[in-house]
Amino acid sequence: MPAPAIVEDRSKPVVIRPPEVNGAHDYAIIGFVLVFLYVLPWFIIVLTIGALGLLASPYIPSSVILPPVLPAWLAGIPLIGTLLSILTFPGVGLPPVWFAYLGFGVIGLLAAIIFLAILYFSTVRNISRGRYERARGAALFFAVLFTIPVFLVLVAPLSFFPTVLLLLPAFFFYMTYGRLGEVIAKYGPVAVLGEAVPGAAMAGPPPPPPPMAFAGPPGAPMPPMGGPMMGGPPMGGPMPGGPMGQFPPGQMGMPAPSAPAPAPKTPLCPTCGRDLYYSANHRRWYCQTCDNPSSH
Repeated sequence: MPAPAIVEDRSKPVVIRPPEVNGAHDYAIIGFVLVFLYVLPWFIIVLTIGALGLLASPYIPSSVILPPVLPAWLAGIPLIGTLLSILTFPGVGLPPVWFAYLGFGVIGLLAAIIFLAILYFSTVRNISRGRYERARGAALFFAVLFTIPVFLVLVAPLSFFPTVLLLLPAFFFYMTYGRLGEVIAKYGPVAVLGEAVPGAAMAGPPPPPPPMAFAGPPGAPMPPMGGPMMGGPPMGGPMPGGPMGQFPPGQMGMPAPSAPAPAPKTPLCPTCGRDLYYSANHRRWYCQTCDNPSSH
């Protein structure tokens, strides 16, 4: 069936994700989840520091004196307890004022949230919205960003285990970059945000021209008007076809009128029976219910 006319409606776009994009989308989600898990210890650290500063503020009646003494169970947590001990150690960590602790907690929390938001919207969200070129560039940027700390092993051998974990999200972002390259080569850098309105005119190839009454060899001269070749009377004869020279259809080189072709209908989904939509960029019909159940 020919492709329908695509109606651009930027106020209410319809984004159709082809099956080939699912792989890149899944790789990006796995990479984002791994980065989120790596950021969880940082959330615990900044929330603990911020809570200590809030409790030490003069606006809290039962305020404590800074620097506080960390509980044994909190100081014994690997990596988290070590960083907390350094940050709260007198003369080494933060100055013993409540607003320094509170400011460190608030700024550290906002920095982690902003970083995760940039990572999500530049990779996962761009793929879901059909902006493949932007998502591909962002995936390469974060893949290189998580690969660079691994080279610290050359100057600090003890940092091997913490930094080598960053290769896991970097690997998935590299996979996202490669898969999006295949998607761009097949569908283009951006998905079409247009909707094929059901019942719209089909944008298929133009119909062939109507056949002409005279079909002679190429280069043959046209017969004179009114001659026997045109179905008319001989020169000087009476005019056939009724009064006022009215000719029946199909004579005088004019094709007979044909019945109007029925308006093409939008095909229906064989699974759910709903109207199918056509994506010009992806060059195929889609069902919004069966082909895109998650509504990304």
